Amino acid sequence: MRPMTHENRLILPSLLAADWSNIAAEVKRAEDAGAQWLHLDVMDGNFVDNISFGPQMVQTVRKLTRMYMDVHLMIHRPDHYLERFLKAGADNITIHAEARYDSSVAETLGRIRAAGRHCGLALHPDTPFEAALPYVADIDLLLVMTVVPGFGGQPFMEKETMPKLAAARDHRAAHGLKYHLEVDGGIYTHTAPIARDCGANLFVCGTSAFGPANMGEAMAGLQASVA
Repeated sequence: MRPMTHENRLILPSLLAADWSNIAAEVKRAEDAGAQWLHLDVMDGNFVDNISFGPQMVQTVRKLTRMYMDVHLMIHRPDHYLERFLKAGADNITIHAEARYDSSVAETLGRIRAAGRHCGLALHPDTPFEAALPYVADIDLLLVMTVVPGFGGQPFMEKETMPKLAAARDHRAAHGLKYHLEVDGGIYTHTAPIARDCGANLFVCGTSAFGPANMGEAMAGLQASVA
């Protein structure tokens, strides 16, 4: 399921924070808690200093749920690996502006769209919004990382990232564009409203969603914080 417009605000549980020893139950827990999108962080130990999972996990989760699968490729050469994630069942694939490519960012985004999927572009906290300008007319989603990508549990980088998020919001409005604005990193009930006020409508929540024993209550509180 995909929000029809960027006015729809959604909480996206991040599978990175789930209990992988019981992945089927964790996916169901997210679904039962009301999640419409599920966020999957793919890390290669090269682009970021951590390794998570690959297309096999995406394929496994696809068999477990009808939730919209938002796959974030924190990897170098995403163009090389792209077909594997398309075949695995990703609904949206987000690539990084800073990654190395055999081809290019533009070519990779075009391939995602040609496959009938949605495409996103992600920006590291240190990367200015201007790096996204050549692509914003051709993306469905712009992901502003609000922590340094690679590990969960980091503090929300408000000063470094919120001006960039606001710039992306203002550019969208000025040019009649429709891309969603997603934030990922340090998103809790006290930080999500800050991102909302700067234009975010998709909020990736790891520890704050999967961490509490009662995920339904946690999701409801997070959703209320961005209403």
